[in-house]
Amino acid sequence: MNRNGDSGGNTQLADVLGEHPAVAGAAVTGGSDGRGGHARLLPDPAAARVLHRSAALEAAGRLGGLGWHEPAGEIRVAGLNRTETDFLYREIFTENAYFRHGIALPAGAVVVDVGANIGMFTLRVALSSPGARIIAVEPVAELADAVALNAELHGADATVLCTALGGAAGESAFTFYPNNSVMSGRFADAADDGDVLKGYLLTGGDGHRGDQLDRLVADRMAARPRRVPVTTLTGVAREHGLSHIDLLKIDVEKAEAEVLDGIDEALWPRIDRIVVEVHDVDGRLAAVLAQLRGRGFEVTHEQDPRLALTPCHNVYALRSGAGTGPAPRPAPGGGPTLRRLEEELRELTARRLPSAVPPRRYTVVADLARSDRLAPGDEPPASRQHTPASARVAVLARVWSELFGPQAVRPEADFFDLGGDSLTAVRLMASVEGELGEDALTPDLIFTDSTFGALAAAVEASGGHGSTGHA
Repeated sequence: MNRNGDSGGNTQLADVLGEHPAVAGAAVTGGSDGRGGHARLLPDPAAARVLHRSAALEAAGRLGGLGWHEPAGEIRVAGLNRTETDFLYREIFTENAYFRHGIALPAGAVVVDVGANIGMFTLRVALSSPGARIIAVEPVAELADAVALNAELHGADATVLCTALGGAAGESAFTFYPNNSVMSGRFADAADDGDVLKGYLLTGGDGHRGDQLDRLVADRMAARPRRVPVTTLTGVAREHGLSHIDLLKIDVEKAEAEVLDGIDEALWPRIDRIVVEVHDVDGRLAAVLAQLRGRGFEVTHEQDPRLALTPCHNVYALRSGAGTGPAPRPAPGGGPTLRRLEEELRELTARRLPSAVPPRRYTVVADLARSDRLAPGDEPPASRQHTPASARVAVLARVWSELFGPQAVRPEADFFDLGGDSLTAVRLMASVEGELGEDALTPDLIFTDSTFGALAAAVEASGGHGSTGHA
């Protein structure tokens, strides 16, 4: 089924896009300016299972305040913000941070993911251990929703518990950092956590101190206090009938000792492997190592070189007799991500319609019948259609070109797609603000609307009418 809401050229484009096995139908609209239109794709439920499910979930209103992200173009997940999603993917999938020193998984593993965040480790387990059963524990409701959505998206057998774990059941104060959720926790302290984040950023080879770094850290560490329920791991095991746990992963930002205190004498022998991030405050690392050795585990630990200015260490505990092995290899199924599909569709279009202007935007939809006409929002925001021409934008363009190359100075070019990260954001802010003033560019904008066109419009607007110098 191929539909279009514009010219015969768009009909041809839609027909060609529909030739791809992952596309059950396509509609192309707009593109009258010669810059390419908007292609809506109906994913094939078999060849593009994950894209098909994501479109259906979004159409049902399940995405809420989350957004779809595709780190490295390898996996589609729902997350709070792109930088954290990319960080979690790199840590968990690329660097195998939790699968080192012999930590492996049997088929059908039983795993408890404590501090699940958006569920990236939960997905790593599901894609690496066929038939795995996962209990994902995440006290932040927004993040627990993401875990559940991602588990459904990828068909993972995951039970999501919106609670914290501790030494006893009850309730606790909790600090949530929406812009840096991985550092949220029961014992969070904005000043101390800001120092940890700054230390992490400054370990980069080109890290530098300055007002821009301070402002970026303050933006990332804006806190929202709340109350969360607390239960114990023993209580979770009892309630969910866990006769054994193949792997217990704990990443709870300074509450790791309390989680371990919630394991009773009967449960300890039924845990084969533990990976825990330990914040070495007041001798905690030595205490945790001694506790785990006393429980019969062979223990080792390491610190990521990028965390050398922080108290964070990873501890790996393996019970004697538990199977060891290399890091399990994830086997993503479900068809291509949208980024990969877009690349393949561009190649297909160039081969089948070499004279045609390919679509500029690609989105997946659950129902093509609603996309016959150009609807409001089909065209990108004005800031992305035309980059304002002014001396202020010229400053941004020059800095952008220095960071990413002159070919990247185009409205739709995305800061993160080009390889930008937090330190790159600091350099961008420092260079732009050095010439245009502190209000020229805010950290939040870089992380929320990260295309060159959007940033150019913001830089233009920050100068008022006709302003080209310091604000």
